[in-house]
Amino acid sequence: MPETNPNDSGAGRPATGELSADDLALLGAEPLRRSDPDAIGPYRVLARLGGGGMGRLYLGREADTEGAYAARSLVAVKVIRSEYAEDERFRRRFEREVEAVRRVHGAYTAELLGSGYDRDELLWMATAYVPGLSLADAVMACGSLPAPVVWRLAHQIGQALTAIAAVGIVHRDLKPSNVLLGPDGARIIDFGVAHTTDASSLTMTGQHLGTPAFMSPEQADGRDVGTASDVFSLGSVLAVAVTGSAPFGEGTTGDVIHRIIYAPPSPQVLAGVADRDEDLAELIGRCLDKDRERRPSPLEVVEATRTHAADGGWPAAIGDTIASRAGWSGTALAVQPMDQLTILRRTKPEEPREDERGRRRWPLAVAAAVVVAVAGTAVALGASGDGGSHPAAAASPSAAAHTAGTASPHVAPTATRTRPGPKGAPTAVVTVTVPAQQGGASGGDVGGDIGGGGVPAQPPPASRPAPPHTTSAPTTKPARPPATTPSEPWKSCTYYSGTTLTVYGQKNSRVKEVQCILKARGYNIGPAGVDGDFGSDTFTEVKRFQSKHHLTVDGEVGVKTWAALRG
Repeated sequence: MPETNPNDSGAGRPATGELSADDLALLGAEPLRRSDPDAIGPYRVLARLGGGGMGRLYLGREADTEGAYAARSLVAVKVIRSEYAEDERFRRRFEREVEAVRRVHGAYTAELLGSGYDRDELLWMATAYVPGLSLADAVMACGSLPAPVVWRLAHQIGQALTAIAAVGIVHRDLKPSNVLLGPDGARIIDFGVAHTTDASSLTMTGQHLGTPAFMSPEQADGRDVGTASDVFSLGSVLAVAVTGSAPFGEGTTGDVIHRIIYAPPSPQVLAGVADRDEDLAELIGRCLDKDRERRPSPLEVVEATRTHAADGGWPAAIGDTIASRAGWSGTALAVQPMDQLTILRRTKPEEPREDERGRRRWPLAVAAAVVVAVAGTAVALGASGDGGSHPAAAASPSAAAHTAGTASPHVAPTATRTRPGPKGAPTAVVTVTVPAQQGGASGGDVGGDIGGGGVPAQPPPASRPAPPHTTSAPTTKPARPPATTPSEPWKSCTYYSGTTLTVYGQKNSRVKEVQCILKARGYNIGPAGVDGDFGSDTFTEVKRFQSKHHLTVDGEVGVKTWAALRG
């Protein structure tokens, strides 16, 4: 169940209109709350899918989606709460989860689309949305499942565990809520406490990671775990699917863990399985053996279930729900201007270019110039001591603005005082110099900062008239030489800035970004150029790029290839 927050419980935000109440019910989602983000990485957040004590799961889509889109375009984004994201130990665990999902390539696991740590301190991971429901929800809605369906589940979960074990990963939290039933079979999700055999444990003494009712004896006892531990958890999951009850009962965590370590599985549960199918009961009993050496391997589970798996179509109620979710479609609504700025900010992690910094700082430069000019005029008036008779006293706000507008673009704001001179001579002179606006009244780009931090796009004229109402030459600082930056033409590619997996056959802005960067780097993407079509030419050049940069040469642009392209 999603966690509740006393600060926003029941406080729904104004509806965006993109997902109706019927859409939310069909997709198994909940409305967003005021505390939820509008966007995460390159994804627009649409609804809540669930959550727990350490994070939340959101339903989203790519922010640049336009028009109608199908369920296959949806994503599930897992976000870690900020207080945990700031903890180095927890971040290492999350990074290990991301790596585990990335390494598993199988038909029955969730596909990793991207991950990141954005400017709002949101640690996130995105996987493909599975348009189905969890095994826990299926059992809750329909009761125990027919034996042929459970044989099919055992076959598919066995394949998933085989793929997981092949890359040296132990899931450690296999349970009904982490098994999704989709249109193409069952998938294992949530590698939050997965353990890699080539990594040291991040748990502390006495700490249990996992769900007690589905732990293996060695996991419950705090010993090292391997693939056999996941097989034990599989036996418990299958028992729940057949009977609706866990084989080691319910109660306090301590009671359940004690039974898992020392007691045999519930005779009533095993008898209930045997009443449905004796062969299935025998397989589940072998999986639940206390001795890990006597349990079958995932591959042995696959072989033992192969002849039964073809007969297990989903029950009608479950199949209808899966088909409805898989067939759902929606329409991307135009993002409100302020929300669009938020999305662009969150999906553009790189620093702004020099010309962009100039544009952003120009209004501040103008405001600062006016303030300095007016303040300087007040100083002159106070120092002269003769009211409005002095020429400086005639300076008005418009004159100050004119002064700012005609100052040298290379000079920082300065104030120069003169000593009292002969009667009639000015006793104070204030010189205001700020970056001048380029491009006339249209407000073109400005390349300078207050304080001389930048340089204009074009060199200034050889000389400029002094500001009006001054009788001495302004004191100026020498201009800084133009900064030199290495030539990186691919940085002008701005079609897409995320890390979503981009593969052969796709047509979208992500492909344009890949093609643009490759072309700017000197790769031959074919006669069509940057057309957004991931064809054979782009595929070949992506592989060439990956080979040159010592990446996995698969022609797929994932997180690591995106980083290398932009590196």
